[in-house]
Amino acid sequence: MTELRLVEQQVALQQPGTIQTPDGAVDCEILTLARSGALVRPLGDLGEAEELFLAVRGFGQLACKPVDSDGDCLELAFCGDPESQDAVFQDILERFGDEEGRRRFLRRSVLWPGQLSVGGRMLDCTVLNMSLGGAKVALSEEIDLSGAVTLSGDRFEGLQAKVVWQRGRVLGLQFSQEPAQIANVLGNLLPAIKASA
Repeated sequence: MTELRLVEQQVALQQPGTIQTPDGAVDCEILTLARSGALVRPLGDLGEAEELFLAVRGFGQLACKPVDSDGDCLELAFCGDPESQDAVFQDILERFGDEEGRRRFLRRSVLWPGQLSVGGRMLDCTVLNMSLGGAKVALSEEIDLSGAVTLSGDRFEGLQAKVVWQRGRVLGLQFSQEPAQIANVLGNLLPAIKASA
């Protein structure tokens, strides 16, 4: 059986930063940033330090440790609780990311027939885009909806969701299941899912 893992969203930053070591500060170029770490190009010698702090202008310092190096680039893994890392990453996306980058999960545009089950009713819809976090669907007729729904289609089983916004016939859905569960249901249909051996 193929193992599925989530591919973490990254933002190409190309911003100057500073890496604080026990021996002092080293300037760097921050190439990419994700919730769990960063890829940087140090502009000086970092020595053999195991505990570092990466400073991104306007965002303070993030505790990190080196995990891999490739040529003049260094991969850093952030230390600390995931909620704090996520909050910092979202702030960075708001400041530096593009509109697609601000979304927590990558989206894929699709045009799939689907159905929404709500309160015992089945409503035909077209799935416009999907991600591990939710979907955008267009109803075949304009009906005001709110609360819990189940999204089904010929390419996937029913996904529990809630309506988070509506503009006319178009709805924004947020999935109720964890992203890993959505990844198992959708298999390799979304770009945010990658099969690994």
